[in-house]
Amino acid sequence: MAIKAPKLKDKANIRIIAPASPPDMKILSAGINILKKAGYTVSLGDNLRRLVQRADLAAPDKDRADEFNAAFKDPSVDAIFCARGGYGSTRIVPLIDYDVIKANPKIFMGYSDITSLHLAIHRFANLITFHGPMPGADLDEMKKPSFLGFLKVLRGESNDIVFNVDKIIKYVVPGFAEGVSEGTNISTFASLIGTDYMPDLKGKIGFFEDIATTSSDVDRYLFRLKLGKILDKFNGFVFGDFTDIPKSEEALPTIEEIIQDYMLDLKKPSLYGLPFGHGDDQMLIPLNAKVRISSDEPYLQLLEEVVN
Repeated sequence: MAIKAPKLKDKANIRIIAPASPPDMKILSAGINILKKAGYTVSLGDNLRRLVQRADLAAPDKDRADEFNAAFKDPSVDAIFCARGGYGSTRIVPLIDYDVIKANPKIFMGYSDITSLHLAIHRFANLITFHGPMPGADLDEMKKPSFLGFLKVLRGESNDIVFNVDKIIKYVVPGFAEGVSEGTNISTFASLIGTDYMPDLKGKIGFFEDIATTSSDVDRYLFRLKLGKILDKFNGFVFGDFTDIPKSEEALPTIEEIIQDYMLDLKKPSLYGLPFGHGDDQMLIPLNAKVRISSDEPYLQLLEEVVN
């Protein structure tokens, strides 16, 4: 059974860290104000406070890993939100103290490049973590009423993770499936195949999205999963937003067509178009948690409490 973090309480201390690229400090400041207005205390990791950065990394690898480990070790910290993704999370997974995470379970939230950390945490600490908006990158999302719904899930007051969905959700293969959620950024996910940091994927529900990828890229990632005999392990799949697709002079199939080919071949329940990833809408997705997906509403349900 997965480890669950304590519920997010009133006036909880949310520590913001930068395990990948540095955030825009103006956007981060506005995101912090939203969290404070919602009734929380906000603290910053050492690297963010010192504004140490090296090119596309918020700080050198060791410093980013130290900031991450310190956030889990600090008894005054109740939850950990990543400032943004970008690049660099994979570089610090060997430097994380997973025993500290197991001994001090906390809400951990982020997405995109942060996928590497989710996977490694699931593999070595078995903690339920959260794909969700980041205060240094998703200001528009945090201003929406739906963000209060996300906080309700983290507070243990709701298990509703699919709401305000105003677009048609498509199914590729109809039916329903149950399993443990895993994902979400497919390019980052594929980069950990064959390493010690990939959790066991048997019986999982795969959640996948990406940004700035062509259909050829998505085909490459899915085929890599197929070659690694990984696709067959999943019970079902959910595909989110694929945004900022580069233009190609070649005639390429669409990403949706590529996904259809793989899913129809697998014949496992699969949905396309849930609002998560880098699009205009965002979902809170508890990862390493028991879920049920269906081609009929409700499309996605939590089958367990995700915080204690």
